[in-house]
Amino acid sequence: MSEKALKGLHSSIDLVVKDPARKDYALKALAVHGRALQFLAPQLRADKEVVLKAVKNDGWALQWADQECRKDRELVLKAMSKDVRSLQSPDESIRFGQNNILALKEVLSDPTFALEALKQDGLAYEFLSPDLKQDRELARVAVTQDGHALELLVPELKQDRSLAYKAVQQKGSALEFVPHFANDLMLVSAAVRNDPGAFHWASKELQANREVWLQVCPERLEHWKNLASVEKELHLEGTVLRMADPLLKKDPEMIFQAAVQNRQVLEQLDPSTWRSKDFMLRLAREDLGVLRFAEWQSREDAMEALEVSGMALEFLPEELRADKDIVLEAVGHSGRALQFASAELRSDREVVLKALAQERTALLFAAEHLRRDKAIWLYDGEEPPFFEPPPEEEAETEAPEEEGIVVTE
Repeated sequence: MSEKALKGLHSSIDLVVKDPARKDYALKALAVHGRALQFLAPQLRADKEVVLKAVKNDGWALQWADQECRKDRELVLKAMSKDVRSLQSPDESIRFGQNNILALKEVLSDPTFALEALKQDGLAYEFLSPDLKQDRELARVAVTQDGHALELLVPELKQDRSLAYKAVQQKGSALEFVPHFANDLMLVSAAVRNDPGAFHWASKELQANREVWLQVCPERLEHWKNLASVEKELHLEGTVLRMADPLLKKDPEMIFQAAVQNRQVLEQLDPSTWRSKDFMLRLAREDLGVLRFAEWQSREDAMEALEVSGMALEFLPEELRADKDIVLEAVGHSGRALQFASAELRSDREVVLKALAQERTALLFAAEHLRRDKAIWLYDGEEPPFFEPPPEEEAETEAPEEEGIVVTE
């Protein structure tokens, strides 16, 4: 994030904390950080204009909208256009999540809404109600919009050859999800015409048949043995490494080039060819997400990964994300890594202050009692005093509207 963007994010947080019930503050904050919706007063989480501003910025913000807003088709469609996963059930840790779950189930059980959603993104099929997932017409719309929706179909619909054909016509690599059709020459040919790499998912019989090769992949046999040709392909799509000659698939530099382009290629290769610590750390400097495939042998390995980026904390095992020394190291490199720490450590004042020393936005991920601590908001890099309100102030139902104090309900 650029310095200018980070400054804007800090300012937006300040506005919300200053007064979570002011709509003008809310709209300014949500234009920068959609998930700030979670910190607004209930009446603003029920305001369609406010929620629309949030989901336009970040579809995931829909999780914190009022249940009535989660029934609003316009809002739900706008959220899923940013992130289709916003259709999944809200996190149970959200205190108003149960009502939201019920509201969402109502929307996802509506056939009219389902059809509209699938035309926008076929992967929305995953979140439909069980009854609607049985609807063949909705399944057809899903795979026609995104062939990879074929993976999500209920088992009986995956057996439908015409649906599989529609899917591979849209995205040849969807052939992977219907291995029972791997020997169907017509269906395999349709997949390969869309994506030559799809031939990897054809049956061994078809792959070994020279006549089939000539029909669906003319001149490809020699192509995948040529180093220069494979390198050129890898710059376009890393996962095509699976089509290369076996010797090339074991070349560390070939694997590195492929994984930089698409980390998923690692799932298709023998782990012994790439799962060394040095290789993973080198690759992590190009794409931190590859650490999801790492095997963590020791705390020392984890510390080395955190030197690449504190955000590597996301990919560490649960027990290491609950290790205070590990988390302190992570947030010392990147304050936002606090979001991946255990709940106990997100409540730890020392850990939160160290994260804040790196970037103030880390406070978004701290435990609620620390987000509402006046001393934390006055923190400027030095150890702040603990804020202990006088007895008469504790007895009041509402705190005075001073700068830096959040008025709670």
